[in-house]
Amino acid sequence: MPKDGPKSLQMMLQSLEQRAKERAATGEAQTPSLPRATNGRASASAPSSTGTPGPAVIAAANEKLERFVRQRGIEQFELFPSNEFPTPFTRLPLFPPVQRTTARKAATGDWVALHSRWDSGGVFKAGPGLTIYDEDTLIGLMTLRSQGLTGPADQLPIPAQPGALSTGLAPGNPVRVHALYCLISQLESTIQGRSPTGGWGGRAIQKRRDSLNRLAAITLRFEQPKGADGFQGKAIHLIYIEYVSTAEDSCYYVQFHPVVSQWLETYRTFIDFDLRRKLTPLGKAIHRFLASQRSNKTYTVELAVLFQAIGANGELRDLKRSALVQLAKMQEEKFLASSEITGTGRSSPWRLTVEFPRG
Repeated sequence: MPKDGPKSLQMMLQSLEQRAKERAATGEAQTPSLPRATNGRASASAPSSTGTPGPAVIAAANEKLERFVRQRGIEQFELFPSNEFPTPFTRLPLFPPVQRTTARKAATGDWVALHSRWDSGGVFKAGPGLTIYDEDTLIGLMTLRSQGLTGPADQLPIPAQPGALSTGLAPGNPVRVHALYCLISQLESTIQGRSPTGGWGGRAIQKRRDSLNRLAAITLRFEQPKGADGFQGKAIHLIYIEYVSTAEDSCYYVQFHPVVSQWLETYRTFIDFDLRRKLTPLGKAIHRFLASQRSNKTYTVELAVLFQAIGANGELRDLKRSALVQLAKMQEEKFLASSEITGTGRSSPWRLTVEFPRG
């Protein structure tokens, strides 16, 4: 196996895709239907919605990856994801509930501060503006994680980037990362919780593909990263990606940054994807924030502080009105036992108090 990690992955997936197309052309592939994932793994026997046996490509790619990492002295371990999400991301305005046009205006190549009372001394971001849609993409990827890799940073399938090296990412030093292969159509079905009969249309596939590219382009800098002192003040990417695209779909290899992988194991919040699908973007942002507070029986926060932490823009009164509807839905779905907003919004600030179910 060549030692050029990203290039070898690209060549490997291209070869696998070509062989899949050849099998389809000779009648080996059956009538297509959308792949289904179990514990983050796609069934290798289920053909994809695009007319090629996509999950078979993923299974073969995983097999090749196993040989690849063995040759490089990288240890593999299986993952069993359970709706984990890094807690540091739950209280930052990284994925604000705004329209894409608003997010585009926030795109910058310079470092901008993400203000929140939970930022532990400062978090900065550079890159494209993100929205709740992109957060859905990230949570979908985390749901589909299927394997972990432990080995030298410079020997990973996608080696550590030279400009982002810290003590933990120096060449030769062992790091631990989470990774997966997935089809864009598979990712879309995981996020939406359904599989349309005719497969996902080109627009849905392209939008999700664009979202993956935005996530890969984001760079964060934590002045006091939780449990990751070696990365203090260092550039952190959420994910690294390699992919093979067709007009109908794309097969991606996704590798999470070591710090993100660490947080998914040790400093995580559990997000209910089923409930999340029933909420508006504002509701999703509130739900994500409150999910990180479930260790409390009751929790109280000023509305203005909450909205700053999730990046909600607009008149406080209008946001409060929309939030009440979403909080009622969370109670209906048993995520909350009760919720109440007190105060006048003038002489006394509005405060949200929630009670979480026990049992």
